[in-house]
Amino acid sequence: MRRLRFSLELTHVALLGIFLLSAARVSPDPDTWWHLNAGKWMIEHGELLRVDQFSYTRLGEPYPTPGWPVQILLYLVYQVGGIGGLNLLTGFVFTLAFYFVSKALSGNEMLKASALILGAAVSSLHASARPALFTLLFSAMFLWVLEDYRWGRSNRLKLLPPLMVAWANSHGLAVIGFGLVGLYALGMTKVEKHGSRLAIANLPKTLYILIPFLLLAACLNPYGPALLLYPLQAASVHWTAAQHIQEWQSPDFHRSFVQPFIWLLLLTLAMVGANRKRLALTDFLLVASFAYLGLYSARNVALFGLAAPVVLTRAAAPLVEAWARLSPKRVVAPKPLFRRVLIYLVLGALTLVGLARVVQMLPNQANLVELEKAGMIAPAGALEYLKTEQPAGRMFNSYNWGGYLQWALPEYPLFVDGRADLFQDEIIGQWFQVALVQESWQDVLDRWNIHLVLIERTWPVAEALKLAGWKLVYQDDFAVIYTR
Repeated sequence: MRRLRFSLELTHVALLGIFLLSAARVSPDPDTWWHLNAGKWMIEHGELLRVDQFSYTRLGEPYPTPGWPVQILLYLVYQVGGIGGLNLLTGFVFTLAFYFVSKALSGNEMLKASALILGAAVSSLHASARPALFTLLFSAMFLWVLEDYRWGRSNRLKLLPPLMVAWANSHGLAVIGFGLVGLYALGMTKVEKHGSRLAIANLPKTLYILIPFLLLAACLNPYGPALLLYPLQAASVHWTAAQHIQEWQSPDFHRSFVQPFIWLLLLTLAMVGANRKRLALTDFLLVASFAYLGLYSARNVALFGLAAPVVLTRAAAPLVEAWARLSPKRVVAPKPLFRRVLIYLVLGALTLVGLARVVQMLPNQANLVELEKAGMIAPAGALEYLKTEQPAGRMFNSYNWGGYLQWALPEYPLFVDGRADLFQDEIIGQWFQVALVQESWQDVLDRWNIHLVLIERTWPVAEALKLAGWKLVYQDDFAVIYTR
């Protein structure tokens, strides 16, 4: 009994570590700020944001905002706890997602804990304070419900329609929920051969019937069925985005922080190959579909970190049990009291170190310094210049800093920010035309009557403006500001 109680704590320790690591990171990314600004606008005006209010290139354009409750939540949390509060919220939601993943895993506690940590390392690439974080949470909850239904442990399918209502209002990728239900329905459909004919031996009718109810549930949002088209609208900007925007590109595996994705994929394939049982169609579809999405676009990698551990542990569990039977001497016996005390002391020390790091990342200034170093927000010096000098005219702004400028410098409407689905290829293409000094780049500045440019020093236009007769009024290690 003692040994059982100790083993049950391993997944809890893994979840604690996931929380400490995720809450100790700087959670805002370039898109966080325009989400905060949207939440602020909705609270101040007492209505939903239905058209663009923050740019001059798309001012007044219809923009149904999937994620409005999350945007309001983010703003309220920021008002109370600043960026540190967003860090804690991100850590909590991210860890909650992996708690539900842990409920769908197989095998002993050591195997589960190891798979959780590896999956979290993969998904942490996109653990940031934005509505997409809640797609991770709802995907994990759908996996938990569907896995329990698949193996007959529990039937919680009635939870999925209300979860879909919450998901559709929280983020635009609620379509993943339909995909998961359809995937399990297809995987659980069994076809057998009877003589020369094929016949369906098992049809999970409940799952197929559930899909139209999920579609109806997704329409229960302030924007109605139009919100279901959001993924298509976002995908329509992919050509320009895939060429230049890192989030939309395939993962760069030369970067060390992307390596866990490859480790998890190869380890899952290895365990499936080593297991003598035939791979179930549902498991194949889980790994194949989410691996494809992750390889296609870096923004989808996090979803693979949720789904792959479910298949990995199911394939590895029999192998771990067989190894334990063949090597009984290697099985760890229950720990004596003094060794258990030592383990808890080590865990306590690690917890204190993790909490110290979390506390260190609570002050706003510490977070802003980290974000400025990473190039995710405009330098404080450039903002101070614009606020003090207030140069007149429309501003051509950095794409990466667009969301932050929208939040920190509302008196200047923007050329573009991270809402690629709003600006589409037309505006994003013009932005790159100027930033990369492509043919007729100055015509874009003239067409929009732009008199002010704030951009990173690394873009070619930062030097071209000087040659074109613009006046350099500010520069630092990261940014330049030009006026006509």
